[in-house]
Amino acid sequence: MGKYGLVIYKQHEITRNKRFINMLQQHCLDKELHLEVMAYEQLCIHLSKTKYIAGPLNEKLHYDFVINRSATPWLNEVLELAGIRCFNTAYVARIANDKRLTHAVLSNIDVPMLSSTAVHKHYFLDKKQVPQEKMIIKDPLGKGGTGVKLAEAPEEIHGLSTTLSDNLLVQPVGGQKGKDLRVYIVGNHIVGAVLRESATDFRANVSMGGSARLYELNQAEKRLVSLITDAIHLDFVGIDFLIDDDGHLLFNEMEDAVGCRSLYIHSSIDIAAIFASYIAKELQK
Repeated sequence: MGKYGLVIYKQHEITRNKRFINMLQQHCLDKELHLEVMAYEQLCIHLSKTKYIAGPLNEKLHYDFVINRSATPWLNEVLELAGIRCFNTAYVARIANDKRLTHAVLSNIDVPMLSSTAVHKHYFLDKKQVPQEKMIIKDPLGKGGTGVKLAEAPEEIHGLSTTLSDNLLVQPVGGQKGKDLRVYIVGNHIVGAVLRESATDFRANVSMGGSARLYELNQAEKRLVSLITDAIHLDFVGIDFLIDDDGHLLFNEMEDAVGCRSLYIHSSIDIAAIFASYIAKELQK
């Protein structure tokens, strides 16, 4: 008898990710895993003593596992309390969806990164607090390069203040401009890596006009990734690195609901099949 699962996206992301969803559903079915799709906005979660997901007619829906790709880590936490296996775990979803937490956790295990500071935007209202060098200002909850600003002079901070979120992650400008490396992890194993580059933007995101190609990690780079996976069990994430002027990697961010288009376009790796196989093995434990 098969098991039943749910994959959750924000409503506006379902159409954009339809191809990947269809592939994941088919690969899951090959493993006798029946995977339904639901928009986050349509969820009804009962939070009292008997916790369950309810359908349109308030019927109880039973799932053995949930793949939450809606960047809402509270949901992973609630579902785990109800005994439902979540991919990723609540802990990983929590830290990966908040850049402040990711940097704090990975800094604690000595992963190299740019100096990173969490502040409220009002911190910059005092001109004495504004750094004099160029800096990158990020929305710590932003995804896909959104909410990332480059301030090239101190006076630009005040001009940007109306467009910034209240809570910020601030870093010096570092790494080779418009270049980063995304490493795909499934079940704590490296599946592949994609080098992303942009000639027109300091962000290398393909969704913002960057290009990409498959990349072969060297042994030092693999050891750096292992430093992370030895400390945190990752079901399915993308880890993004900047590349410094000497060619060494600097951690940049971790994507909980990582996009895989570049990997499919530039390689024969079927990460949906790999993920489905991993889920099947995990559910047998």
